[in-house]
Amino acid sequence: MTVLSSEAIRERLNATDLSQRLIVSPLLDEASQAKAGQAAIDVRLGFDFALVSPSQHGSIDEFANDEAPLSLSSLYRREFVPFGRNIVIHPHQFLLAQTLEYLRLPTDLMAYVVGRSTWGRLGLIVATAVGIHPGFAGSLTLELRNLGETPLTLYPGQTVAQLFFHRVENSKGEPSAEAAALAQYTGTVDMVPRRLSDPETSRKLRKLIDG
Repeated sequence: MTVLSSEAIRERLNATDLSQRLIVSPLLDEASQAKAGQAAIDVRLGFDFALVSPSQHGSIDEFANDEAPLSLSSLYRREFVPFGRNIVIHPHQFLLAQTLEYLRLPTDLMAYVVGRSTWGRLGLIVATAVGIHPGFAGSLTLELRNLGETPLTLYPGQTVAQLFFHRVENSKGEPSAEAAALAQYTGTVDMVPRRLSDPETSRKLRKLIDG
């Protein structure tokens, strides 16, 4: 796959052909977020966070109870942090954060999310789910983990990650209705997962478990 340079990324951001246009909005400073001579665009922390609450359920088991399936949203505590305020991620803490930017990828591009090395050297690991599929639309959810020994203070608007874009060969255009239905995060800005397995996999595993 071909990696887009920052210049090529800026061309896609301003493409007149809507089928080729890459949307990353709002861009607070296009030149600094897609720096000349590099091959990525920076993304920033948004306002919404979700902190993992201590589990009241023991292990997370999607097949434990048919009548009252576990709601994954009960595992999180949401927090809104406005501009000028902050949130602290403590050593070995895990939380979810949304990007300030909304993304829409054309069907011939995919992207990887990579944490910035400056944060990594402080122990902050960003975006454990790193792949963004062609046609994705929505704000990105970043999975953040502080592997260091010192609390880190995070502010909305800070640059925490960058996106590297690749061209997808043999793209067939718009994703099928079936693919869109199975993609639980495309088109949504909700950070909290709705399910662990896709419906078909869940059905087959349930059949095996029930014998």
